Amino acid sequence: MVILTVLMLLLLGAVFYIMREHTAKLQEMQEWEKLHRDKEEDQQIKEEALKARDWRKSVYLASLKKAKLYADWRKEKFQTLTVSLDPESAHSILALSDDKTSVTFKHSCKGSEDGVYSVLGHEGITSGCCYWEVEIKNAERSEWALGVCRRDVERKGWYQESPEKGFWVVAMYDNIFGSLPANGEHIVPIPQRVGVFLDLKEGDVSFYNMTDGSHIFSFPLASASGTLLPYFRLRSGNVSLTICSGVGGPVQTPLPFNNLPCSSEEPGSLPGQGFSSGCGVDGDFPGAESPLLPCGPEAMSP
Repeated sequence: MVILTVLMLLLLGAVFYIMREHTAKLQEMQEWEKLHRDKEEDQQIKEEALKARDWRKSVYLASLKKAKLYADWRKEKFQTLTVSLDPESAHSILALSDDKTSVTFKHSCKGSEDGVYSVLGHEGITSGCCYWEVEIKNAERSEWALGVCRRDVERKGWYQESPEKGFWVVAMYDNIFGSLPANGEHIVPIPQRVGVFLDLKEGDVSFYNMTDGSHIFSFPLASASGTLLPYFRLRSGNVSLTICSGVGGPVQTPLPFNNLPCSSEEPGSLPGQGFSSGCGVDGDFPGAESPLLPCGPEAMSP
């Protein structure tokens, strides 16, 4: 009886020990599974949060790119380019200021209906996002154009200021302000100060009225290649173009995106020929390249 009792106690002890170990292992496995599930849930939450952030970012970017109504948003994401005019690229009838930031006609000459006279910026642009501002004297009562062009464009004799020819410009022509080639739109008011925003990362150039910050026009740069240069052209009138990047009063405060029309982004140019223009240029027009740093990640981005 004693032996049987001892054996029963040992058997009960063994069963209790085995059950306790099994319970401990089962709890450990459940805890591990719980930790694994929690980790997977955390990873899923992070992925969903990242997707939501990327979605919000893409919506914000799309809204900004569609709206393009206010220049102050753009200025925060673009690098100011200090533009100086290249005397070697200037037509002989044009006079440049001593600091190479302003161009007008020499003496009392006001240009001619039969001539177009241009000058290029000295700074070559090959990458990045940059902008500069130009103030126009007598913008309504003269003929002028500004924008960007390829370094290798032909500016001698008669030529067309069109994207196909390497020009992306807005102009005052025959008392109508618009893009070239002419799209039939008469943009009002005629800007006294124009901002040129060149985005080689996204491949477009946009023009803004810097008085009220409103978007004027945008060109895609699908046909752009190589180095781009700031482009300034006078035709007639008591006109001057003055580069004044970063100078001046604030532009209008942006409105919320839900108040912005979605059609403003689309470039308004229509197929057609650019304005024909004649220009005699003395000599070649070399310009030192000064590639810009590319845009930083759009911290909104934008």
